[in-house]
Amino acid sequence: MEYSKDDIILEYKKLRDYFGKSPSSRKFYTETGLSIRQLEKFYGSNAFSKLVQECGDVANNFSTDKIGIEEILLQWGELTRECKKLPAIADWQFNNCKPQITNIKKSHGLRWADIPYKFLELFSDKEDWKDVIALIPNLSINEISKPKTTPKIEGLTYEILKFIPPVVQDLVEQSSNKEKALEFEKGVNLVFQMLGFEVTDYGQGTGRNPDGIAKTSQYSYAILIDAKSRTENYKIGTDDRTFIEYINKFSEPLKKSGFKNIYLLIVSSGFDLISATSIKNIKIETQVSTTFLTSRLLLKLLSNKIKTPRHFDLKLFQELLIEDGEITEKKIDTLIARQNKS
Repeated sequence: MEYSKDDIILEYKKLRDYFGKSPSSRKFYTETGLSIRQLEKFYGSNAFSKLVQECGDVANNFSTDKIGIEEILLQWGELTRECKKLPAIADWQFNNCKPQITNIKKSHGLRWADIPYKFLELFSDKEDWKDVIALIPNLSINEISKPKTTPKIEGLTYEILKFIPPVVQDLVEQSSNKEKALEFEKGVNLVFQMLGFEVTDYGQGTGRNPDGIAKTSQYSYAILIDAKSRTENYKIGTDDRTFIEYINKFSEPLKKSGFKNIYLLIVSSGFDLISATSIKNIKIETQVSTTFLTSRLLLKLLSNKIKTPRHFDLKLFQELLIEDGEITEKKIDTLIARQNKS
C-alpha cells in the first residue's frame, strides 16, 4: 500500500491516542506495518524523530542525538526481509541505511556479525518478524554475544584475522574436532551466507543430504556443501556413493529452479592425497565437479569479503569450483588479487 505523508501522520496520531502517549519507533513500525524507508521518503534521515516533532510531541533523546539500537535493528530487519538473506555490510551501505557500520560499533558496542543475534534477543517473540528470524542461523545467543579475543590461527596473519566475525572464529578448531561436527557444519553454512549466498541448511539428522546448499540466483549456480570435521586430514574414497546419491537427488530440482551449474564442495581441516579415481567416478555419474577447501582458507576468503565488500564477486568465486581438486592458497590469493583490482 502507498502511504502519503498525511496517512503516516494519521497512523502516528491513532497509535498515540490508543496508547495514551507517544509510541516508540519500534512500537510504531511494528504496529502500523510501515517501514523506515516509507518514512524516509518524506522526512529523510532521523525520519521517526521528525514525524514525532511534526505531530507536536517531543522526540526521545536517542532519536535526536543518535539512532537508537531498536531503530538500527528495525532497519536491519527490513533490509534482511528485502534481501531474503542475512545482508552484507555492502547491502547496508548500498541502501543508505543509518548509521554507518563504524558508528554502530562506536555508539552501541555491536559488531556487524552480532546484529542478527541482537535482533533475535529483542524480536524473537514477534510474529511479524518470523520470516526474518527464520533466516538467522539457530545458534545460541549467549554463545554469540560472548566477547572473544582475536584467535590465533596458523597461516593467517592478524590483518586477516581481525576481519573474521566472532561467530565463526572457532571454525578451524571445530573442523579438526569430531565432537564439534554440528557446530562446524552450521559455521560453514554461516560463512557462505556472509559471502553473499542464499544458504539452505540441512546437516545432521536429515538423511543423505549435503550439510548445506549455497545458491546465487544472479549467477545461476549452486554449491552442495559437505563439511567434514576430522582429527586427521580428510580422505575421499568411502563417501563417493553418498556424494553421488545426493548430487543426483538435488541436481534436477536445482536446474528446474534456474541454476545452470551445480558444484560439490567439501570443507575440512585438511586433505590427504585426493583420489583421482573418486573424483572421476563422481564426475562420470553426475557431471558435477568436486572441489576441496580447508576451513582456514574459507576464513581467509571471508576476511577479504568483509574487508573489501564492494570488490567481492560471486561470479569470480565460481571459477574456483570449475576445476576438480583442492582449492589451493595460490588460487585463493589469485582470486583475491583479481577481485581487489576490479
